[in-house]
Amino acid sequence: MYDGVNNMLWLIEVLRTYPELTLFLTLAFGYQVGKTRFGSFKVGTVPGVLMTGVLVGQFGITVDNTVKSIFFLLFLFALGYNAGPQFFKSLKKEGFSQVLFACIVCLFGFIFTITIGKLMNFNAGQASGLLAGALTQSSVIGVAQDALSRLDVSNQKMMMDFVPVGYAVTYIFGTIGCTFILTTFGPKILKIDLEKACLELDQQAKMEEKSAGDGVQTGEVSYRLYEVDEKWVGKTVADLELPLDEGIDVSLYIMNPKRHHSFIFPAKEMVLAANDCLAIAFKGKDAVKVEWRGLGKEIFDHRLEELKSDPVEVYIGQSDSCGKTMGEIQKEVLQKGVLVSKLKRHGEFIHYHQGIVVGKQDVLCLEGPTSCVESVLPFVGKKIVKTDETDVTFMGLGIVLGGLIGIPALMIGKIGITLSTSGGVLIMGLLCGYLHSRKPTMGQIPPAATWFLSNVGLAVFVAVVGINSGPGFIEGLQSSGLIFFLAGLIVTAVSSLFGILLGKYVFKFSPPVILGATAGALTTTAALGGLCEKANSNAPVLGYTIPYAIGNILLTVWGSLIIMFFS
Repeated sequence: MYDGVNNMLWLIEVLRTYPELTLFLTLAFGYQVGKTRFGSFKVGTVPGVLMTGVLVGQFGITVDNTVKSIFFLLFLFALGYNAGPQFFKSLKKEGFSQVLFACIVCLFGFIFTITIGKLMNFNAGQASGLLAGALTQSSVIGVAQDALSRLDVSNQKMMMDFVPVGYAVTYIFGTIGCTFILTTFGPKILKIDLEKACLELDQQAKMEEKSAGDGVQTGEVSYRLYEVDEKWVGKTVADLELPLDEGIDVSLYIMNPKRHHSFIFPAKEMVLAANDCLAIAFKGKDAVKVEWRGLGKEIFDHRLEELKSDPVEVYIGQSDSCGKTMGEIQKEVLQKGVLVSKLKRHGEFIHYHQGIVVGKQDVLCLEGPTSCVESVLPFVGKKIVKTDETDVTFMGLGIVLGGLIGIPALMIGKIGITLSTSGGVLIMGLLCGYLHSRKPTMGQIPPAATWFLSNVGLAVFVAVVGINSGPGFIEGLQSSGLIFFLAGLIVTAVSSLFGILLGKYVFKFSPPVILGATAGALTTTAALGGLCEKANSNAPVLGYTIPYAIGNILLTVWGSLIIMFFS
């Protein structure tokens, strides 16, 4: 017993002396706590790390707040970088209604939180925590504490400690409550059978896609291998291509062990010989258009894999391909051995037809034998090199510029209203993500890196918040825990119901889109999962994506603005 106590005291002293070890210990246990499930409810990384940090903080351990600030800025930049393409795309005409919907829901949640906070006589820290947890936006913690740190008030520390308290208490119902309301009450309010409504929406989308899909040439490249029939022996490759090449892109390759040991891309005048094996490359969508009969017996040979290579993405830029139609590029720029499998525009793959004009910011996905693809690259555009390296110069300058943008303040009385460094970095992240989507050769940050920055960045920030506010957290929980929970319940429930009614009576979205859009605007990913699971369909995602991007941005900004109303 005595040795156990001594060992514990020794460990606490080590953690106090080396706070960097404390931080990693908190992350390790916090992530594990976050994986805990109670039925369908998952605790989540942020609440798990926060509570672990609070427990660790009871031992009088502190971590330098500079660490907190650094990782929070990394998180915000990654958040903006990931959301940037979708955010700016949503501002266009086709997504404007969902943008406006999300803005109204977020504004309502903001105003209603202020109202409840005023009625319950909350201070700025309590109101910020309520906003963060009830509307499930973890980034509010950092933005609000940043704003609070600039206030010249005697109870500043106490208010800053209240932010994570309010978040922790209200987050649980913010997640579970929103999910329950959207999946249970939502369909009843909309008077629908959720699964049936989603099925109808899925069928409608398929019909529209089929109607618009004539001549669409998008899709993976497929390969088939045939042993040339005797009737083709002595005829040229050009003769063979005629019945295959009508209105579709087809590439032919010949292999004959007696003439050559691997597949070759034959000239049109090449005469077919006995024992020739014919490989045909085509878009998977075009399979039904190809007349297979009469070519010969289909065979299976591992050597067919020789023709397959990893798709190569090519940025068009100012190349000769810019301004040409897809059909012209296929006929004039590419050789027959190379096919365009996909077209990426503004960071997203889109359907296309042979008449679509390829612009300078488009990306073509080329497939074919490596040698064939490499030979045409100089005439198509600039190859996008897949790399695991992060453009740190791009990221670093983006964070610096964002921080500088956020520093200037507009004085209203004695209160300075500013974007803050955090708000500025978020905005610059949006711009940087958008710029990368328009020019993929610039500012690459691999998905694994953005995952680390956004997830671990936020987790480290929350861990430091929990550790440093540990003692104050317990005191705040004891004094305001119940009232926080009641306030969070009201804000979450009313905001969720408001989104449903707004979508039904004002925007007149389809019911699955209404529910998905409400989940997105309130940034409650768990609610979207619950909707898709109950509907046995991904139809609610149609309404989720754009409002989620808008919600992440606006709710984060609200974390700074709410301080003004309680100061």
